[in-house]
Amino acid sequence: MEEEYDEHAYSEPTKTKKTVKIVLRILFIALGISVYGIFLIRSCMRNPEKHILYTEALRAAEENGGVTVYTQKPYDSINENEDGTFQFSIHDIYYIPETKQLQVTVRYNLAVLKDLQKEYNLAAKPEDDVFDYSLLLDDGTRLTSYQYAMKTTSRYRFKYIVFDNVDLEDFTLVKYTAENSAIVKSDGTIIAHETDEYGRTLLYETDGNGMAKVYKNMYVSIEIYYENDVNYNELPLASMIVFNRTYDYGKLDNYRSLIDYDGKLPVIRER
Repeated sequence: MEEEYDEHAYSEPTKTKKTVKIVLRILFIALGISVYGIFLIRSCMRNPEKHILYTEALRAAEENGGVTVYTQKPYDSINENEDGTFQFSIHDIYYIPETKQLQVTVRYNLAVLKDLQKEYNLAAKPEDDVFDYSLLLDDGTRLTSYQYAMKTTSRYRFKYIVFDNVDLEDFTLVKYTAENSAIVKSDGTIIAHETDEYGRTLLYETDGNGMAKVYKNMYVSIEIYYENDVNYNELPLASMIVFNRTYDYGKLDNYRSLIDYDGKLPVIRER
């Protein structure tokens, strides 16, 4: 027996239901765009603009035949305190052999000043720019003078710091034996070779003729102190490796584009 067709069993959605669906869809899309927009804005605020400070030494080197700028991804990108809270981070490392300058960008959240007030039991939150920076080379040399510029984006502070007298190319050639090799590239080149009594890597790369380079500095660290409590025999607020020779270390193309920033940074200061 054939079933009877009920013309009232199905009806097209009403105009009101269609309108509600459209409105809800628009709201969901708008919410998604808002969340993405907030994430994008915060990401831009957290990441500093890339700049190379145009120091007198850099200007003189350019006039004297030009320079080459090398860059490397930070080995230690973020420092955390004992509670696991963010304090400082490292960005954009540049090295210029002709001037023996290492430039590094340090970022921190201005909320770290409240942490400083609590840690040192200060009556009031300290003013900004109260941190002291030094560069610790692998051979034990510490560089305490530097040039810098600052920029603030929302709650983030960016310090563009330049250290002079950094020689990352100083090395001696020594003989090596393959059985002592430690780290080998995919092409067979040895890039590391045992360690000395201080735990430092001795050899970096071979020349294919039984000789290898022993660099004076394999690692370079930046150390950060509160300016009213600088004691190099005590632990710093933060210590991060800003150069690691076993990491990729490449030439920066068109470095000039990072210098012509049209006054976006303050005048370079010395400390």
